[in-house]
Amino acid sequence: MSRSASEGAVPAVSAEREAAITELGGAFRRAFRSLRSLRGRDTHRGDEVGHAQFELLIELYANGPLHAGELADAVEASAATVSGMLDGLSEAELVERTRSQSDRRLVVVKLTRRGRRKVEARKALWQQRWQEALEGLDDEELRVAAKVLERIHGIFCEQQRDT
Repeated sequence: MSRSASEGAVPAVSAEREAAITELGGAFRRAFRSLRSLRGRDTHRGDEVGHAQFELLIELYANGPLHAGELADAVEASAATVSGMLDGLSEAELVERTRSQSDRRLVVVKLTRRGRRKVEARKALWQQRWQEALEGLDDEELRVAAKVLERIHGIFCEQQRDT
């Protein structure tokens, strides 16, 4: 007796759809590898702010001052990793850390003026790169791409819960 899709069986897909999904998976892996490589190269760049540290700056730019734990959650990194990155960002005078007035156990992190300028400059550079890379795609295609990436994100979030 065969199981129906509602009972957990995988529905049959056409060869064309399977090929398209395989192509998407390959493109995603290449993009992910490129991002991972970018992050890896950043660890060897000396005094320049790396990609992982820049993610912290972007969160602070977008959401204002955050507790260090909130920042760690936002970038999906451990508190210890974020603390180390914040040490470097603080030394570079890109962020400022202070104790919370309401709970002295918490450290609040905020961008300095210098940090804000750094984010704005890099955002402008990346905005230009994105514009050039996505030239020729219409708004609907970009919305579909965003929807696909959100679903892929969901797959990985689900995988983390299952392990």
